Amino acid sequence: MLPKELIILKEKEILNRWKTGDTFGFIEAAAEEITYFDPGLEKRCTGKKDFHVWIAAFNGTFSFPDYELLNPQVQMHGDIGILTFNFVGFMQDGSKEYFNTTEVYKLIEGDWKLISSHWSQTKTK
Repeated sequence: MLPKELIILKEKEILNRWKTGDTFGFIEAAAEEITYFDPGLEKRCTGKKDFHVWIAAFNGTFSFPDYELLNPQVQMHGDIGILTFNFVGFMQDGSKEYFNTTEVYKLIEGDWKLISSHWSQTKTK
């Protein structure tokens, strides 16, 4: 499988866990050097310890029926893959949440690890 395909597959595996409320897929995928932004943060999480504290706090506190990962694109730069996509989360009440997402993966010891993650919520439709 090509690196681009592996990165998209890894992201989908993480998101399949996320929709069930299992946040540890993201924690397990994170490199020690990860940086992370999302709309709930006032400042960036820097490093796996901070990222773990933030993401683990949500474990088991939510779930949603499904999601769509739209327009995935991976730009490869050596052992770095930059994945961008539009995310649509289908909520329990029938509403939808929309995000623009950038995930930066690096090949570390034969595994694609998340080194930077940025989720920006967009206007609901």
